[in-house]
Amino acid sequence: MRLIHIADVHLDSAFATRRGEARRRLRQAAFDAFRRCVELALAERVDALLIAGDLFDGQRLSFATELRLLAEMRRLETEGIQVVYAAGNHDPGCAAAGRSLAWPSNVTVAAGDGPVVVAVAGRSGRTVGHVAAIGHADASVTDDLSRRLVPVGESDLPQAALLHTQVRSSVGSAGHRPYAPSALEKLRGAGFDYWALGHVHQREELSADPPVHYPGSLQGRGGRETGPSGALLVDLSVRGQPTVEFRELSPIRWESLESAELASAGTVDELAADLETAWRRARAEDRGGAETEWMAAITLAGASPLWRELADPDERAALADEVANRIGALGCEIDARGVHPPAFVEDHAGRQDVLGAALDLAGRVRAGQERLGIAEEELAGFDRGRDGTVDHYVGRLLAGAEEELLVRMLVSGR
Repeated sequence: MRLIHIADVHLDSAFATRRGEARRRLRQAAFDAFRRCVELALAERVDALLIAGDLFDGQRLSFATELRLLAEMRRLETEGIQVVYAAGNHDPGCAAAGRSLAWPSNVTVAAGDGPVVVAVAGRSGRTVGHVAAIGHADASVTDDLSRRLVPVGESDLPQAALLHTQVRSSVGSAGHRPYAPSALEKLRGAGFDYWALGHVHQREELSADPPVHYPGSLQGRGGRETGPSGALLVDLSVRGQPTVEFRELSPIRWESLESAELASAGTVDELAADLETAWRRARAEDRGGAETEWMAAITLAGASPLWRELADPDERAALADEVANRIGALGCEIDARGVHPPAFVEDHAGRQDVLGAALDLAGRVRAGQERLGIAEEELAGFDRGRDGTVDHYVGRLLAGAEEELLVRMLVSGR
């Protein structure tokens, strides 16, 4: 059984905070990515397309999107490719704009009325595997739906499970609400050959044996969803030897850029030029595809003589437009919350007051010369696999602390 696994398409997202051409292209990009997914399914001659929830962004679905979506499903129907679609929290019950869609015969919808088991027919017409799916009946499911999915008994054929869920241990789970929460150890022991998950927009392999995967969003929707987006091509033909391959499908890529080298830029032209240089340096190793369009999410931090201007939303918008024009991006957003007035720590070293004591303590802790005796369980954001030791984690948190202390206790207090 060969499958394509996608999730979190979010068709007809409003992108209300975007402007002009950027908004139009972002709204179109989700459907363009879905069309590319259909073309991939046809080219790879897969047996089924699995959609792990949030195909729609909400109850609003335009007539144009509905017509194009159903036309793409009929392309798959013509080639005998089945579609199994499990509703998520954005499209519970799979009703769009208060109306049920006239799905073609190849589409099976798990809309929250209970588990659905689909016998997947191969090109010869014989069953090549099974897919068990369950969807969200409403927008705030808090039960563990995974417990209701059970493999078909007495079968030597591969079996996949399809679910929109927040696996508690997944890297991206912190940024999403705990809808239909599940535990990885339960998924791994359920007896399925593959778990096709949705809800977390970051691509992640939670387990290799058996494979448990989030494909990530089909098309990135904001500055936190960076990198290539697309689908997973899954081959379960040889039971016990699954293969999972990522295929990029998104026409627009979000990429982030962080810059703390702001002190030398005294004009907006100089700052824009510096950001252009940093962006092109970052893209030198990852140029994307020939047709890739870019959205840039830039975070500025540190001391800058332009700190007053960067605190003004209109000034930041003007800078973002200028940077987008220089780097040839579709759009740009700039976060300057970490920018502060020029403040030089060395000018205040050795002060015999509260500021001096705070600077001394922050510096010694950051350098590892002072240990605070904090236990792992006292740090809500600490992850040993990611952060290593507590000392390393605390040191990383305190990067730039001396400058921030100066701004809070000296510059801002004037």
